[in-house]
Amino acid sequence: MAGIDRFIADSLSSEIKKNLNSKILKDTERELFLEHGMSIKLSIEHFQKFVNVLKKNSELNVNKIISDCIKNILKIKKRDDKYIITIVEPNLRDLILELFGEVETRKIISVLLENQDTIPDILKKSKVPKTSGYRKIENLILRGLIVEKRKVLSESKKISELQCIFEEIKLDIKKDKIAVNLIVNNKVIENSTSLKIILE
Repeated sequence: MAGIDRFIADSLSSEIKKNLNSKILKDTERELFLEHGMSIKLSIEHFQKFVNVLKKNSELNVNKIISDCIKNILKIKKRDDKYIITIVEPNLRDLILELFGEVETRKIISVLLENQDTIPDILKKSKVPKTSGYRKIENLILRGLIVEKRKVLSESKKISELQCIFEEIKLDIKKDKIAVNLIVNNKVIENSTSLKIILE
């Protein structure tokens, strides 16, 4: 599941670039592209490739740098069999607020919070029109907020069942502060190629 990695890819790649000196960054970007055909942002979804290339091109404590970068974006706490992810980075927090501020997107996400479903069923349950619904679902997949869980047979063809990467979202709005907390299950973290580093 690339969901959480895709969700943080923009923010994490920006944070990593800020924390590497220009030579190491240039060498790492070049080798990532030549060896794997990837940018740093794309490599967040295949994180071990990025880590290996960075280790080859520097003497840095790579795990510490990456862990520090992630902590500038998210704070993660374990609670029973779930994780609470607090979004620290303002652009990522604003993205969630923007998506939830849009009625049709909010309805789609609400259908998928604890269930997985096919696109036709999502649109039917959320009462979102097909034209805008397909576009909004595609946008949520591209941003990593919903992911494909499995393929199911429907009318003799295989179609995807989708699910949201988090089970619950909590907004805490105070006078000068907005906190966004996502509740995710263990599998979302276990299947992440980037977040494992801060949990090891």
